[in-house]
Amino acid sequence: RLQSAVTLETNIQGMSKSINRLGRRTMQRRTTRHGDTPINDQPHSTRFIDLFDFEDGDMIDQQDKLRLLVDPTSYYIQSMVAAANRQKDQVVVDAALGNARSTTGNIALPSGQRILAAAQGLTRAKIIQAKKLFRAVEADEQNGEELYFVYGREGMEDVLLDTTLTSSDFMAVKMLQQGDTSGQWAGFRWIPLELCPISGTTRSLFAFAKTGLALGLGQDVVTEVGKDPGKGFNYRVYTKLSLGAVRIEEEKVVEVQITE
Repeated sequence: RLQSAVTLETNIQGMSKSINRLGRRTMQRRTTRHGDTPINDQPHSTRFIDLFDFEDGDMIDQQDKLRLLVDPTSYYIQSMVAAANRQKDQVVVDAALGNARSTTGNIALPSGQRILAAAQGLTRAKIIQAKKLFRAVEADEQNGEELYFVYGREGMEDVLLDTTLTSSDFMAVKMLQQGDTSGQWAGFRWIPLELCPISGTTRSLFAFAKTGLALGLGQDVVTEVGKDPGKGFNYRVYTKLSLGAVRIEEEKVVEVQITE
């Protein structure tokens, strides 16, 4: 669900890949006729996508296949691919809310990018505050950015039960019930996901710009099915992938805490 919403880096060779972060440039006024051409060093820093390998496997007994009277191999593969896709989402969630590795060490998400729970659920005020943080650094649709908001079942319930919403807002929020992420509300595309971390009663949702997070793939999902002669020629089913993720810019990720 998150792969298409973040910056994708494919065919990574080795154990990591560097991502350059370019800072904002400013112009200077020309005050001297025939003066020298200015040289302004580009502010930049580097983040790293560290790749990790994940795998899954199972064995299917021939007798099990006869008892089921259907070939379950395809269902095993479908289940494993679904697990691999969830792993992709989990890696992105961890990168959004965790530390980002840079040339200067691990960088945590600053407190200014965190909206605290304050013993409340997902309120309209929190959504507006998140949008305000993106606008403050011009990281919204006005600057060509795609904004996303990751929510869970409790956050969905909070929004749908908010009686302060207008009727037109209710029409827009209907997509939360249908799981439709094609539409926008408050400038965000909404992605339902039940993988956001919880500590006690505090759940950490998050909003982000597409250019603020990167998902790296060394190898996308690979599945194999074959007979194992050492195990009575039963079928082995195997899945693997190699991936990692990193938060590129703190200003483009906002943690939104809610109380469940």
